[in-house]
Amino acid sequence: MLNNPYVLLILAALFWGGNFALGKAVSGSIPPMTLSYIRWTEAFIFFLPFAWNELKEQKGNLIKNWKIFVTLGITGVLGFNMCVYLSVQYTTAINASLINSFAPVVIILLSMFFLKESISFRQVVGIFISIIGVVWIITRGEFQKLFTLSFNNGDLIMLIAIILWGIYNIVLKKKGKIAPQKTVFMGSIIGGLIFTLPLVIYENFGTGLNWIMNLSTGHYLSLLYFGIFPTIFSFRFFNKAMLEVGPSRASIFANLIVVFAAIFGIIFLNEKLLFSHLIGGILIIFGVILTTQNKLSLKGKSNKNTNH
Repeated sequence: MLNNPYVLLILAALFWGGNFALGKAVSGSIPPMTLSYIRWTEAFIFFLPFAWNELKEQKGNLIKNWKIFVTLGITGVLGFNMCVYLSVQYTTAINASLINSFAPVVIILLSMFFLKESISFRQVVGIFISIIGVVWIITRGEFQKLFTLSFNNGDLIMLIAIILWGIYNIVLKKKGKIAPQKTVFMGSIIGGLIFTLPLVIYENFGTGLNWIMNLSTGHYLSLLYFGIFPTIFSFRFFNKAMLEVGPSRASIFANLIVVFAAIFGIIFLNEKLLFSHLIGGILIIFGVILTTQNKLSLKGKSNKNTNH
């Protein structure tokens, strides 16, 4: 069953959906930047045995291109996830995952400006529709909020998260072939862990470490989940499947994250699925389908890496 690329894509989305719901569940107990830092420290430890030989061979390459790995780590690995966990402190897992589904559109827009990729009329329409969907979710269908600037801070932080994710993808497209895949993955983690450590220290200096004493078994199991399933398994599953079905088809399956996050949020977090969620979600996903269906025809095509 795990040889079927579509099963792998569904499992990857399932684990990423769980990341949003569990992140919401523990967001009040573990500082968000610390939570992201712990998650990626775990991922580094778990994945190190599988990448050790390659890392030794690529040591010189890691040092030579350290600025690229730091950029990848700060934006896509640590930065994106820090913003996600900070976002769900103020908004719902459903909202965060819906806004996250706008990421492919952001990537295409940034690719157009920074990589000079062409864009079709169909993609322009898709981008416009997706933007309406995001605005619909953020304003809860009340567009007058655009003039009163009355927004949920968590929704806005999630928008920052997907911008960081877009920057990560642009850098990855341009520089992702400087080293083998495992080295790029681990190099990004190392770069992110080193250069975001001051933020984590500052965060805990301000809040104190009393939160550690209040952790339950459920918190520790959640931390274990974060470090293994949405980080290593989803990454490996998505990339393996993407090589078989292509980035365009694979990116569509990423929209299942919304479905799973909503299911988990409703069942375990008592979140409510609002009519504005349905309308906004449909608009975003329809827009993403329009923008990504032509993705393979863009100039400068490259494989897409995903890290939720």
